[in-house]
Amino acid sequence: MNGLLNKLERFKPILIHGFAITLSLVLIQMLLDAFQTSFLLYMPPIGFALFLFIMYGVQPIMIGVLNVVLLHRIYDCEGWQIGFWLNGLFLLLTSSTVTVLLQTITGLPFLPFIAVAEILILPYPFGYIGKFSNRGNRKAVPPI
Repeated sequence: MNGLLNKLERFKPILIHGFAITLSLVLIQMLLDAFQTSFLLYMPPIGFALFLFIMYGVQPIMIGVLNVVLLHRIYDCEGWQIGFWLNGLFLLLTSSTVTVLLQTITGLPFLPFIAVAEILILPYPFGYIGKFSNRGNRKAVPPI
């Protein structure tokens, strides 16, 4: 029993990291779905361009910043080598691919079915993806 608890303690930071990333991706997707019609009705070419800019320009930066902050806080890493936008874009495209696959396979709408399924299924894999997508270096521990 004690060995099982030790293994669960080891996976706790990964689950917290993955849950934060998954929840933020689902919440942003819900907001974009809610305002998609408003964007597309606002002078159609300009609204569509704004929607794409927010979806593939602003959202990856927000997710990348969240991922880097979580890496620094949870795993005590320093520095980053990929950058906020590319890191967030990688996580966004992975999430979008999983969402499209789940919607295609099940035939269900995103809200509430796919959103709940993603929040329950994806924290563990996204914890690992988020952890290894940035290649942050652990801070060197000074010798005693």
